[in-house]
Amino acid sequence: MTSKRFTDADYADMAEDYAGNPPTVEEILSLEVNPAFLRMGRPAKGVAAKGKTPVISVRLPGAIRAELVRRAEDEGSSPSELIRQAVVEFLGNHPLKSPR
Repeated sequence: MTSKRFTDADYADMAEDYAGNPPTVEEILSLEVNPAFLRMGRPAKGVAAKGKTPVISVRLPGAIRAELVRRAEDEGSSPSELIRQAVVEFLGNHPLKSPR
């Protein structure tokens, strides 16, 4: 079984399709990704990271943090995943304004 290698033309076609048909919030939230493809946490010491996901620190009052942790446990998720979902939903409901 051989896998097809994408050409520059293939990538250009995919980029054009994405530009003309960007995913909706519903599509993004409905994606089910095999957890084997998502690394959880930081890489082990001495193991080279394959890429970086930018980090943003957020300060939350204790009551909000406790509720976030409780809901994440109820859903079998993590607080970080719930925050990512909330940001995606927020941005979908409040489109970004163009830079001044």
